[in-house]
Amino acid sequence: MHPLLEELHSYHHDLCTSIAQLRKLLARFKDGSCDDAGRRELFELLASLHGDAEARHHRNEELIRLQLLATRAPLHQRVLEIERDHQGFARIAGQLAALEQSGHTPEEIASVVEDYLRHYHDHMDSEENIFFPMADEWLDDQHWQVVRQQWQH
Repeated sequence: MHPLLEELHSYHHDLCTSIAQLRKLLARFKDGSCDDAGRRELFELLASLHGDAEARHHRNEELIRLQLLATRAPLHQRVLEIERDHQGFARIAGQLAALEQSGHTPEEIASVVEDYLRHYHDHMDSEENIFFPMADEWLDDQHWQVVRQQWQH
């Protein structure tokens, strides 16, 4: 796998750790055993999923996706949907942050967050199993050079 794809993969791996922590907090949140500190941690973890690192990660994926679009690769529908997913996740970030001050019940909040996590996991799965392998197969050194020149760390 190309080193830049490995970097994206590593980010996904780290993100899965945060998502696992979120899921544990959500379980406590739903059953009422989550105290105020746990509630704050839940919303801090949610916010961390939409910080600068996430924005850079998505921009870097877009660099690769644009290069892939310039090839003759038989593009899978999920590759074509990645940009839309990224835009959707950026919009959802504000909605998730607003949940903290909403009047929603813990069960309602947990349901919204769980739905978001399901979509996010599906998105990562598509990238890992469809997009990254396609990019690795179809992009040549010239494509990777273009990506590397614009890559954000």
